[in-house]
Amino acid sequence: MVFQWLSGAGLSAGEGLSRAGGSTAAVALEDLALIPALLLLFFLPGWTLINALFPRKGELDREYDLLYRLTLGVVMSIVVTILYGFALNSLGVRPGPPPPATQYGYFDAGNLWAGLTTATAAFFAAGWWRGSYPVLGRIHPWLAREPPPDRYSMAAELEHDKATLAKLRELAAEREKLRRRIKDYERRIELHSGDAKEHYARQRTDAKARLREVDAELKSLERQRAQELYGA
Repeated sequence: MVFQWLSGAGLSAGEGLSRAGGSTAAVALEDLALIPALLLLFFLPGWTLINALFPRKGELDREYDLLYRLTLGVVMSIVVTILYGFALNSLGVRPGPPPPATQYGYFDAGNLWAGLTTATAAFFAAGWWRGSYPVLGRIHPWLAREPPPDRYSMAAELEHDKATLAKLRELAAEREKLRRRIKDYERRIELHSGDAKEHYARQRTDAKARLREVDAELKSLERQRAQELYGA
């Protein structure tokens, strides 16, 4: 029944041709009409969902990653279709003539096509955003997105190291600036008196407080780095 709904237009056209001439073209048209219905029901939603959840190649299995994606794609497509069918049935009956006239619900070809197509497009967009389709970069550089590295991979460790070293360099540069600023404030304190001297004294106090914070952050990062490298 679902196949008939999803491919109703194509089947109707095929039946017309079959009645008119009984040619093999009508049979071929009927078969072709089932292909997009089968893909939308049993493959595309689940395939794009799995790619969105697991964007890295080899994430599911190093050797049989493609087989896992195909299998889970079929399974998840069935799950998505069933859940969407339940959601359509839960909407009840469409407004129309009262019984004994025929009552129709929302589970029909148009809603199935629209809902499953929208879900597939949303899963595909999420997968692209997470880097599941780097091949799209061949179409346009703007479409190129790399998947996030595995948290336990060498690439992830390098990214973490780069971030830590960048933070260390930033704090070290700030510490040197604060030290120079403190020396400048001390020189100005000696040269001035009254309100100006008090102003520079307050500036020196604030700079020393910030210097202590920077030193504490540097020591914390150094201890963290030592634990990661040497486990001590």
